[in-house]
Amino acid sequence: MVPGISSDMEERLLATLDRSVTDVTADTFADLDFALLNGADDEARLLGIEMRGPGEATIVVTDRTRPIGRLSIEVGGRDNLLFFDNRAWSGNCFGNMRVLGSDCVLFFNDIADAYVALPDVYMRSSQQFLFWGRGASAVGCSIELEGTGQGIAIGDDALISSGVWIRNYDMHAMHDLDTGLRITRPPVDTIIERHVWLGQDAMLLNCERIGMGSIIGARALVKGVLPPRVVAAGTPARIIRERVSWGRDTYGMTGAERIAIGLAEHPGR
Repeated sequence: MVPGISSDMEERLLATLDRSVTDVTADTFADLDFALLNGADDEARLLGIEMRGPGEATIVVTDRTRPIGRLSIEVGGRDNLLFFDNRAWSGNCFGNMRVLGSDCVLFFNDIADAYVALPDVYMRSSQQFLFWGRGASAVGCSIELEGTGQGIAIGDDALISSGVWIRNYDMHAMHDLDTGLRITRPPVDTIIERHVWLGQDAMLLNCERIGMGSIIGARALVKGVLPPRVVAAGTPARIIRERVSWGRDTYGMTGAERIAIGLAEHPGR
């Protein structure tokens, strides 16, 4: 896919990123020129990236002159990779990231003019990944990943409102005092398919998948799996309407949006 990704991590990503999530494939970036930065050089700082911590990470960009925004990244482990397809970016990506493990990948696709604010991204283990889809935007999204080998994928054209939290696990373990058994679930992969809208202050907690085109209400608590093209709201979130989606334009959905969520045939397929 891009330089520096291990074969195991590339295989893992490609197995996760199907057409319901993104148009990215193994060949998407095959013909591009890449610049590899070590995070401690002036070029990285000019792009808006500040690296700190005892660990190491390679930064891969598709345009070494176009600013990314302002990112503060703390790295604890080794052999980590941050990829930014920043050829058309407007410098609107801001955030704080902590990568404690090794062999982790943060993969940011082309966001173009989108605004992406990530107040806190916390990757606690090794061999984890965060994928950010083409054109996906976030007014304020915090992410926490637990579990070796686990990942979070934000699909193409996602719209994430302010105050949203995505955690792929139930935080601290709970145990049944009679049996001694743990009653909380282990960490999962969290996959948000393309063109999903997460309302203000929504929390995804041990959420496995949200189907394409779905809408999550403000302050909803989402666990498990939600199907495509539904509205879910409440704590815990429940489906309150089916056969519905949304458009970025106030007055309706575009043809491209309808194609993205499977309501129309893509002319090139």
